[in-house]
Amino acid sequence: MADKKYQVFISSTYTDLIEERRKILDILLMADCIPAGMEAFAAADEEQFNIIKKVIDLCDYYILIIGKRYGSINESTGISYTEMEYEYAKAQNIPILVFAINDSVKLPEDKKETSPERIAALKNFREKALSNRLAAIWSTSDELTSKVAISIAKATKELHRPGWQRATDYDEASLRREIMSLQKENEQLTANLNNAKAEIISLSTIDHLAFEECEFNIGYCYYKKTSDFSKHTYHTKEVKLPQLFMPIAIQMLGCSISERSINNCLIEYLFGGTSASIYYSFSDSLIIKRILLQLEALGLIQSHWSTEAKALFWQLTTKGVLTRNRLILKTNKLEQV
Repeated sequence: MADKKYQVFISSTYTDLIEERRKILDILLMADCIPAGMEAFAAADEEQFNIIKKVIDLCDYYILIIGKRYGSINESTGISYTEMEYEYAKAQNIPILVFAINDSVKLPEDKKETSPERIAALKNFREKALSNRLAAIWSTSDELTSKVAISIAKATKELHRPGWQRATDYDEASLRREIMSLQKENEQLTANLNNAKAEIISLSTIDHLAFEECEFNIGYCYYKKTSDFSKHTYHTKEVKLPQLFMPIAIQMLGCSISERSINNCLIEYLFGGTSASIYYSFSDSLIIKRILLQLEALGLIQSHWSTEAKALFWQLTTKGVLTRNRLILKTNKLEQV
């Protein structure tokens, strides 16, 4: 495949920099670039400036040459057409290469500004342009062309742009292979997207009967301590699984907890906890395990073994976090009604 050619817009005041523009044009042609400048006419009115903007849109790079003339000023904007070109190229994110003449260079009167207002305007424009990352100072036309040659070679390597290429330079077989590769990539991305959507749906849905309607008949003992003995009675309590899940899920906020902690958590939630004179315990020693296994089967929690604590710890899955948040929002809405 043939190399690309890059189109480069040359912006400057005209009559004072004719020789410099000609040399830069030659340098760009030698660098296999396509120079684009408005030598045919100056940007002296809005209609012509609109044409210039269209030319800049087609360019890959923008070269600004600053001498000691500010140029024709647009009455509506109050700035020169050269500065307007610069601002437009900057707004289009076109890489800009700035080359400003050294202040110490002496020029004839017809190549520099004399009025204080235009000198001040040129100074402001120059300072703004030289703040650009790709900026250089020149003293002679030979130094200018040398710096332009180096800068444009560096820019085309480091600042990648679309460039221009003949349609006949493209290899049809290569294009077909590229199209097929892009089609396969698109199919893979579509499949990944569909899988992600399916996973989101899976995470956000839960078996209603296995969760919302699941109910545990919890047997428990109530101990009341006296001075000489402890009296206890047996009771049962019907509790739906979401009611058991919520206090466990809140305890698992950003951490994993042990089965003992879950046991204490549910006693606190169901009975208000124990005290010096009152003590609660579950009559079914496997009730906590049965609750945890049901939540695990629903994909709401998962376990891992802690070698340090030598115990099994439980934590929320992504689905568990989403379910907990949904229940919290549902509870908040009901409280607001």
